[in-house]
Amino acid sequence: MSYCPQDKLFFTGDLDRCPLCGTALEGEKTPSPFPAHVVQQSKKRATGALAISTLCCAALVLWLGFAAGASWLYTGAALGALALNFIFLRNMVVHSPNFLRVVERYFLVLLAVALLFLLATHNHAVETYVIPVLCITALLCNSILLVVFRASFVRTYAKYLLYDLVLGFVPLGLWLLGLSTSAPLAIGSALMAVVLLALLLLLTRRSLHSEMGKLFDA
Repeated sequence: MSYCPQDKLFFTGDLDRCPLCGTALEGEKTPSPFPAHVVQQSKKRATGALAISTLCCAALVLWLGFAAGASWLYTGAALGALALNFIFLRNMVVHSPNFLRVVERYFLVLLAVALLFLLATHNHAVETYVIPVLCITALLCNSILLVVFRASFVRTYAKYLLYDLVLGFVPLGLWLLGLSTSAPLAIGSALMAVVLLALLLLLTRRSLHSEMGKLFDA
């Protein structure tokens, strides 16, 4: 064990200095009782996943803006919103101890706000653009997080993944009912839901089956 000559205390782990006074420790170091940097590594992986999903969504916005002939003002506003969304999510990941749960709830809250705004204003831009883009962003983010964290992600967040799978088909339903005029976004959201489902079945089938049994048996 390491020993602090200033505070007359013994410490386990691989510390170099006393955490109380900063004095260099003496004696032999012992293995740390806690896994090294597990939380930090998970946060780095989650941040990387969010960055990749944001870049993919930015590419989608640029492509749709070019295909639809949208003005650079609207395209720039959409890209700015994506950038702010990434900064906000990154801060949650870095500073929140249970960051993945916050991220999962964050997308659901945004979708709920968008639906309430639609009911209040009947603004067709909401069902045509806002809701599909939110669904695609959430599904893409969850797909990348699933690839990164695999079974551990499913065991903890199966309920949220189920919500996202169902919501992924909402834009397609709005388009089929004639409430939305953007077929590419509606179909893209449904395809992303299919991709997430395929990843769940390919990568985490056993964990998914176990968690679904717990959810529907309760």
